[in-house]
Amino acid sequence: MDRAVGSRGPQRGAAGRLAARRVVARRVVAGAATLTLAGATLLGGAGAASAATTVGSYTVTASASSVEVGDTVSVTVAATGVTDLFAYELTVGFDPEVLEYVDGSGTTDISGFHEAALGPDGSSVVLTQTKLGTSPAAEGDLTLATLDFVAVGAGDGAVTAERATLVDAATQATEVTGLGTAPITVTAVAVEPTDPPTDEPGTGGPGTGGPTDDATLVDSDGGSDPWSTGGTGTGSLASTGATVGLAAGAAFLALLVGVGLVVAARRHRARQAEGGAE
Repeated sequence: MDRAVGSRGPQRGAAGRLAARRVVARRVVAGAATLTLAGATLLGGAGAASAATTVGSYTVTASASSVEVGDTVSVTVAATGVTDLFAYELTVGFDPEVLEYVDGSGTTDISGFHEAALGPDGSSVVLTQTKLGTSPAAEGDLTLATLDFVAVGAGDGAVTAERATLVDAATQATEVTGLGTAPITVTAVAVEPTDPPTDEPGTGGPGTGGPTDDATLVDSDGGSDPWSTGGTGTGSLASTGATVGLAAGAAFLALLVGVGLVVAARRHRARQAEGGAE
């Protein structure tokens, strides 16, 4: 048991030392990039024997020229006809009221070490890149930086490659400004209009066709049925039916009265005839 614990101790110690060395190596690499650029600035033309970095042209393009708030847009800074580029520092400006830099999204297709971070003013991203050791300088058509932004407000979201410090293999520095701009228009998200709510048929609401307390039911032939609500029908047919019923009743009563009078008259004449015969 003690031997097992003791055997794991050296392994953990070795793993810790390896992790520490990796951290130190990363810091050394980051320091090398800074020193490369700083040395180029201090030495200036010390490497005059070597031709300075040259670039044919720069382009700044966006993955979309018009986006809505909440969308993500990528901006690429590229250079063509590059010669003898060993390291550089690129500053890209933007409006933080319209765009927000996506932390960790800054990349380049040039091998070596690179790091991208917000500038001290919060309205720019600074990307630093350097070759390592005796690696050859970069040549040809290159992507200096690709950066992602999230649209956070409506307005003009133009992204500009403001300036760059280019360093050749002999640490000779070249300053360039105004590399280009990618226009981006950010618009607010459109809100779809909604229709006002309406009552569903048959819910009893006014004007919805639902039954109410005073409703008159309609029979199969389209007429009103005054008996369906206790004889309180209000339609024209209901009124006509009531009138006809009253007229028929009056006629029946008149008929009974008439028959009674005829029978009484016949009986009176019969009694008179019997009296005369006596």
